[in-house]
Amino acid sequence: MKSYNNIKVTLILGVIFYSISSCKISLPRNFSLQSPANNTVCLKGDSVNISTAKVVFTWSLSKDAEYYQLAITNLTTNNFVSFTTTSTSFTASLPINAYYSWKVVATNTSGNTSSDNWLFFLSGTTSNYAPFPADLTAPANGATVSSNGASTVQVTLSWSGSDPDNDIASYAVFLDNSNATTSIVSSQTSTTVTQTLASGKIWYWKVITTDNAGNTSTSEVSSFQVK
Repeated sequence: MKSYNNIKVTLILGVIFYSISSCKISLPRNFSLQSPANNTVCLKGDSVNISTAKVVFTWSLSKDAEYYQLAITNLTTNNFVSFTTTSTSFTASLPINAYYSWKVVATNTSGNTSSDNWLFFLSGTTSNYAPFPADLTAPANGATVSSNGASTVQVTLSWSGSDPDNDIASYAVFLDNSNATTSIVSSQTSTTVTQTLASGKIWYWKVITTDNAGNTSTSEVSSFQVK
């Protein structure tokens, strides 16, 4: 009888465990952003006031998501805002004449799934738009570049650029050991530059992008260590 009871308890526990496991909610499924479209000009729509306009953000449904967090960064001022919604759209009031990045994070009790990060420019009344700030890709911010014991090493700086009008004319590159104010390239069309750098130092760099109309944008300052 005791052996029978033990088997019975084991079966019951197994059924409970299976029931709990089978009821576990999956992570929210992958989804895609819809608008504003990536790397485009978002024309000024319904004005809130002379300096602010409403922007409608939309994305596709993420299966199993309980809610979404819309994250928006003003790349001109580096201000960040986020909004929570259960819908697949949200209307936000934002300052005009500014560059933005945005993404959406779908969330449920099991975790979250993030979308890609998209860029757009919220237009005022100009007919030609400044480039997006360059995206500094390598070395990554905070990275360490090994010199393998040498006193100097060649380091290739890489970045990507984009412009709503597709009229980027040139890039200027700044690099030094303090605040990235020393020019090492005044004008080039390539998105890489190689420099011989001293070991044992922290290096700071940035890129200024210029388009055919003379509009400019400045990237964030990135840093890396050579040792």
